[in-house]
Amino acid sequence: MSVLKALVRLNNRLEASWNAVDFARRPIFIKSGWYVAEFVVPGTLDHMPRLVVTEPDGRERDRVLIGVHAGRNRMLFYLPNGQLSAHSDSIAFERLARVSSLEARFRTLLICSRYLRDFFGFQALLKMLVLQFQTPFERSTAVLRFYSPDVSERAYLENIDWWKRYNGFSKKLLRLVSDKTSFAVVIEHESQREALEQLLLAPDWIVDASKGALIPQEADYVIALKRTETLRSPAIMMLKRAVKRAKISPELIYTDHDYRWAPDVKEQREEDNVSLMAPVFKPQPSRCYLACFNYLGPAVVLSKTLVSDVTASDLLIDETVYRLALKAFADTSTVLHVSEALFCSTREAAPKTPLPNAITKNVDVEPDASYWPGIALRRRSDYNVLVAQSGAKSGPAVDLIIPTRDGLAVLKPCIDGILEKTEYENYHIIVVDNGSEQQETFDYFSEIEQRANVQIVNYPGEFNYSAINNFAATKGTSPYVGLINNDIEVIKGDWLTQMMVWATQPEVGIVGAKLLFGDGRVQHAGVTIGMGNAAGHIHRLEEGDAPGYQLRCLATQNMMAVTAACLVTPRDVFEQMGGLNESDFKVAYNDIDYCLRVEASGKQVIWTPEAVLYHHESVSRGDDLSDAHVERYFRELGVLQSRWKTKGFVDKYYNRHLRISDEGVYPQIERESSDRLLALT
Repeated sequence: MSVLKALVRLNNRLEASWNAVDFARRPIFIKSGWYVAEFVVPGTLDHMPRLVVTEPDGRERDRVLIGVHAGRNRMLFYLPNGQLSAHSDSIAFERLARVSSLEARFRTLLICSRYLRDFFGFQALLKMLVLQFQTPFERSTAVLRFYSPDVSERAYLENIDWWKRYNGFSKKLLRLVSDKTSFAVVIEHESQREALEQLLLAPDWIVDASKGALIPQEADYVIALKRTETLRSPAIMMLKRAVKRAKISPELIYTDHDYRWAPDVKEQREEDNVSLMAPVFKPQPSRCYLACFNYLGPAVVLSKTLVSDVTASDLLIDETVYRLALKAFADTSTVLHVSEALFCSTREAAPKTPLPNAITKNVDVEPDASYWPGIALRRRSDYNVLVAQSGAKSGPAVDLIIPTRDGLAVLKPCIDGILEKTEYENYHIIVVDNGSEQQETFDYFSEIEQRANVQIVNYPGEFNYSAINNFAATKGTSPYVGLINNDIEVIKGDWLTQMMVWATQPEVGIVGAKLLFGDGRVQHAGVTIGMGNAAGHIHRLEEGDAPGYQLRCLATQNMMAVTAACLVTPRDVFEQMGGLNESDFKVAYNDIDYCLRVEASGKQVIWTPEAVLYHHESVSRGDDLSDAHVERYFRELGVLQSRWKTKGFVDKYYNRHLRISDEGVYPQIERESSDRLLALT
């Protein structure tokens, strides 16, 4: 860790000497050499972005940015002498700076060292050796490849392909060594039977719904397959093994799946003569996410108790399976997710999410009622939303804790926005002054203190975010506590109402909000543990109204953690947990640690996109990697990694097949679509 701190400090000094390219000038001429680029990718890309340099002889050279990811990127690469004439319009440059050859060698050494640490072996050493004999442009391309995991299009099928070695084995022998759990598969047409019989392990029963066949009562589990769906060869075997390894008797099993389009629907892949595949990777069970969006798709296995009142033909109706899934998700401890793409579909569109009245039609409730008291299930576009019912704004009291040290430029919009726009009626603001010095700040304190629901308390000394919030929590009496950064700004007046309706659910321990940067792009849409070997904000820098991967920017869902820039938690939970950890996490990762402790206690962490606010991120706190803070930051990072084992950790509400190296959310597959260029001439 001390080496990392030294490297960060060295990087800060080197940056001070950079000469950045002026993108405002036209034309842009550059000298040959090594450059460091900092740029933003606002969302998931289906292509590799690039820069185009026109050399003096008129020849155009593409610098393809291999390994790019969603969010902020920093890359080292070589550019030839000439005019920078264009770049992909999918990236927004923040800085492009030429660095010395010595610095380039040093940075290349660091990149290679990290690659060797992660992928040490003969091939890795051979790559390092080859680098020494390449031209700078070729070496640059090789170095860029180190930014990107070496992932083939079929990487997510690796475990499934492993079972191919058993294709010639006796099915009787395979059945003997497999679990005794029995499976019936309901088919739509007799033509599907042959493919099922040729699986590595065939289903125990194949039920043709078109002939009125009945579901065998002896079957433990039932799978419904339309003609657009197939099972991969080891699917039944892998399902049996998953049930055997599970600590429960699942009421419902769902797996990942993919779409495989015919050549006349999507472009045929020439290299392996198969159609394009689009995988769908899913989180562990989240009932509120499923109520908003049918993220299970067609890859569902139902227990015999769930299907006891339905016919084989009913199971071929997507709406029926969806309602049965929601019923099973009432207790997610009885739901099993298998993160293997055992189902393959040729549908041109995913199964629809049924209308709210279709979900609740068998329940004696109000038309827009959901499974959660005080929360309505309503339709928005082609998905559902969970929003506060009318009357929810007069719920229980909540103390909103806002630490600050001067910073009136952000503090005033924060507090004024809360006071002027918030529709929730029962809240109390506790402003914690951590050593303000400016008279204008004190004048503002005097002004807002005149309000009955505003209190100013003093916490002198060093900035310790955890201790400040813990101290302020003792000054309030409300049954709920809200942690609010002083750089938060209210957008919609119902923000607190939308958070409180979830905070008051008995199974919920923390509620987080959707936070946007000032330009409207996503700052926080939930936190994924393990990202970057620590924790990261998923969908960061996506457009504010973008759906995200599998609608995850627009659907209420369970998370393992959310940011404390804006969260609400029951006071009894906060006190039971001992508040934030003020000794190990004074500034960074205290919210992550708190969320993980609450989640480990059995309470749910909910993120709702219906509470939307601006977050002018860490305006008053500063940069964790600046020389002033780097020592403290790496100490806190080390504790997080040690205590919660975040290195290589896969968040249960993420998926091991999704990237964890950055804050974008997309499958680890190749991107080969063409891009659009933005001319710089």
